[in-house]
Amino acid sequence: MNESHDVPDTNETPELLEAHWGREQVVQLFQDLSEGATVEHVQVRTASDGRAADQSVTLLEAKAIFEKGDARAIQIRYGFDGQNWCDTLMVKPDEVHIIRTRV
Repeated sequence: MNESHDVPDTNETPELLEAHWGREQVVQLFQDLSEGATVEHVQVRTASDGRAADQSVTLLEAKAIFEKGDARAIQIRYGFDGQNWCDTLMVKPDEVHIIRTRV
């Protein structure tokens, strides 16, 4: 007897979006997430004395670290409109490279 089962395709590539934003757009992203998303986890990488340090923070704390200029990278996992997303922000001196993945 042959049975057919729906098995998720584990080789399926997740949706991936990339952009380069200015600082004002990133500040607006923080605002949009605070107003319309369910933030699950925020991780910030800072660099002091030449060493990278990662810490879990709130969205508001991440925004403050970003605005102060101390963030090197920020990862935000959140739910929005029934979907789960992960935004990784790589902070450069003149722009922020954002990689958004649907998880």
